[in-house]
Amino acid sequence: MGYKVLVTIDLPDIDSKIRDEFYNVLKEEKWNKIESLTTAWKVSFKDDVTREGAISTLESDLKKAKEKSKAKKVEYAIQMDKVQVTVKRL
Repeated sequence: MGYKVLVTIDLPDIDSKIRDEFYNVLKEEKWNKIESLTTAWKVSFKDDVTREGAISTLESDLKKAKEKSKAKKVEYAIQMDKVQVTVKRL
C-alpha cells in the first residue's frame, strides 16, 4: 500500500489569479483538492515510492507551482501514512 498524503498550503497575500494558477499546477501533477476544506489537498503514491521519494516529489511540485504562479510565499504542512486520508463533516 503506497503513501497517502495530506497537505495543507498557505499562500499569504496573493490574489485569486495567482492562487488559481498555483492550484492548476497541483492539479496537473495529480493532486486532489479537498473541496470542503479551504487549503487541504490529498496526494497518493504507488507502493514502490519511498517516504523520502514522496517528500521530494511533493516539494518539487510545490516549487513548480510557486514558480509558475509567481507566488511570493508558500507555507505548507505534510502528513503522510499508508492509510487513506479521512475527510468527514460533523
